[in-house]
Amino acid sequence: MKNLMTLGLLTGCLFGSVAQAAEGVIELVDNGAMERLDEKGRPLGWTDGTAQALKEANGNHFVRIVQRKPGQMTSLYRKAAIPAGCDRVAVSLRGRVTGLIPGEHHWYDARVLCNVKDASGKVVKSDFIEYAKDTAGWERQAKTIDLPEGAATLEWMITLFNCQAGVFDVDDVRVTLLKPGVALPREAAGAPKKSLLPKVVRPALMAKDELCVKGNRIVNAAGEEVWLQGVAVPSLGWKAEGEHVTESVAVAVEEWGANVIRLALHSKFWFATATEPWNKRTDGGAEYRSFVDSIVDYCNAHGCYVVLDLHEYRAATANHAKFWTDCAARYANRPGVLFDILNEPYDISWREWRDGGVLKDGGGDAPAETEDGRNLRESIGMQKLVETVRATGAKNVIIAGGLDWSYDCTGIGEGYALEDPSGHGIVYSVHVYPWKRDWQRKFLACAEKHPLFLGEVGCMLKKMPYETKLVDPYKWAPDILACIQKNKLNWTAWSFHPKAEPCVIADWNYTPTPAWGSYVRAALSGARFVSDRLR
Repeated sequence: MKNLMTLGLLTGCLFGSVAQAAEGVIELVDNGAMERLDEKGRPLGWTDGTAQALKEANGNHFVRIVQRKPGQMTSLYRKAAIPAGCDRVAVSLRGRVTGLIPGEHHWYDARVLCNVKDASGKVVKSDFIEYAKDTAGWERQAKTIDLPEGAATLEWMITLFNCQAGVFDVDDVRVTLLKPGVALPREAAGAPKKSLLPKVVRPALMAKDELCVKGNRIVNAAGEEVWLQGVAVPSLGWKAEGEHVTESVAVAVEEWGANVIRLALHSKFWFATATEPWNKRTDGGAEYRSFVDSIVDYCNAHGCYVVLDLHEYRAATANHAKFWTDCAARYANRPGVLFDILNEPYDISWREWRDGGVLKDGGGDAPAETEDGRNLRESIGMQKLVETVRATGAKNVIIAGGLDWSYDCTGIGEGYALEDPSGHGIVYSVHVYPWKRDWQRKFLACAEKHPLFLGEVGCMLKKMPYETKLVDPYKWAPDILACIQKNKLNWTAWSFHPKAEPCVIADWNYTPTPAWGSYVRAALSGARFVSDRLR
C-alpha cells in the first residue's frame, strides 16, 4: 500500500471522525457529496492531486481521476479503523467512466477495491465494485461486505486499475458501518434520495395506444409504429407474492426508461392450486390476481405496456387454456396489455406446436396421463390457445414463442404460422442467450415478415449451464443490442432480479450488472450500438 501513496493521491480528511448517524449506523465519509466548500470554493476534504482534479457541472462538484500513464494504478486511497461491534460495511458511490481502455487483463478497469485487515495488518477479506466499461452517464453502484471476526481496518481505493487510458468521475461517496440487526439505510445502500436519472414521464395509455400487428411491425391505433423495449420481472412466476415486484417495476419504468414490462405469471398462483407450503393460498387466487391488476394499472398509468407471460413450458395444454379463458377475459381489449401465451415450448415437432397431440416422453408442465405404463402428455396446440383468447372477445396482441425453448422460429416460415382472423395479430417470440447460434436462420428471417419480440435476452460473466465455452459478454452484449436496434426488434432483458440469471441488476439497490445490466440501461436510455456481427 505504501507505493500507492506516491501516485498523486488526493489529500485531506476524506474519512472524518467516526460519526454515529443513527442507532447502529456509523458513517465514515465526511462530505462525500463534495458540496461543503472551503474558503477557496473547493469541497472540504477533497483537494487537488497530480492525477485528479476537482470538477463542477451545473452546480454539482465531483472528483475526476485521469489515467495519465498506461499501466499505473491511479487511485484515491483511504483507510479507517473499524469500531468494535460492527458486522457489515456498505460502500457506495456514483461513478461516470469515459474513454476506458482496459489493461492487459479485462479486470484492469475502473473499480473500487476494498480490503479488510485484522489488527496485525493481515488482509482477511477483499471485495470490489467494478466499472468495466464506459457508462451511459452517471451510474450508482454499491456493495455490502460482511466483516469477518477480528476486522480492525478498512482500506478503500477508487482506482483506474492498471488501465491503458480512461477518465473516472466520482461523486456521492458513502462508507457506512452497521451493527448486527440494523437495516441498511436506502441511501447508504446505493439508492439515491432522488433519482440520478431524469424521471421518465409518459402520459397514461389510452384507447389510441391500443396495439395491433401491421406487416412486421407493431403499431398503435393511429398507425404509428411502437417499439417495445424493457425488462422482464420474473418472480411472480415462482412465488405467489413475488419479490420486490412493485419497486422493480417502478424503477424500470421511471428510472431506466422501460416502455414494456414482461411480467411472469403461473397458473398455480392465478388459481391458488400451488401445493408448496410457502405458496399455498385459500382465496382461490384472488389476492394474486389483484396484485397483477395493480402492476398493470401502474404501468399503463405511466405509459408502459405489460406483457402477461404465462411462464410455463413445453406445449399448450387444457390447463393453459383454462388460464387464458380467465386472464384474457380480465384484460380483454385493454390497450396496454399483451398476452404471451406460453413461455418456452420445447421437445415437440412444429405440427405438435401448432396443432397439439399426444406427446410422448413427458417433460414440461403439461398434465401427465398413463397408458401401458408410459407417461403421455396431451397438448391442444398453440393455435387452440389463440382461439381460446379470442373466444373471450379479447383482441389484444398475442405473443407466441417458437421451439427450442422459444428460440427457433424457422417453422413460422414453413407453413406453421398461427392464424388470427379476429384479433389484432400475432407477434413471435424468441429467447436469445450466448449459446444460441445462427441468428439469421433461427429468428431474423422470421423478423422480415412478422413482428418479433425477444422476450428473454441476456448474458453474464460466468459460463451458463448450456454454454460449452464462455462467450465474452463484453462482446456479446453490444452485438445483440446492435442486432436488436438495427432490425428494430421488440425486447425485454432477462432479468430484472439479482438472482434469476442472467441478471440485469446485481442487488435490490438496482445496481446494473457490469456485463449486461449496464448495456441494458444504456440502450433503454437511448445509447446506440453498432455491429454487423451475427452469431
